[in-house]
Amino acid sequence: MTPTEFTPAPATPAQAAALGLTTLAWYALPDLVRSRGARTVLKLGLVGAGGAAWVLARPEKPLPTGAQGPDTFDVLFEAIRTEPATTLGLGAAIVGITAALTVAGEKAVFRFGERRRARGARGAHTVPALVLGVLGAASAAVPLP
Repeated sequence: MTPTEFTPAPATPAQAAALGLTTLAWYALPDLVRSRGARTVLKLGLVGAGGAAWVLARPEKPLPTGAQGPDTFDVLFEAIRTEPATTLGLGAAIVGITAALTVAGEKAVFRFGERRRARGARGAHTVPALVLGVLGAASAAVPLP
């Protein structure tokens, strides 16, 4: 498939920084706010602010010229049209697996920070958050295939 207007552009340094800082703030939050409810509200704000920063840092792509071939959305819509049950089942499985892995990962990172806190470590959640923030920024800098 040839690149289209839907092909993701490589992340800019500003986008990588936005992802890294959002990740850092997300995982360091338990060191700053002990209330689970307050963290939930603040994390909703982080998702919005991080997403907005990502979009605002996105370079403007020129409008496509000439004939456009099929893109990812065309392929997806064709699959839904021709095999709706299979496509729905596959989509539900992907969403379910992704959600389960995300929840498991979030719980593991939080438990790790809480074990560090119980041992008396300063910045029990912040130190791992720094590592995760750097990894997030680095992953954004890697171009997608």
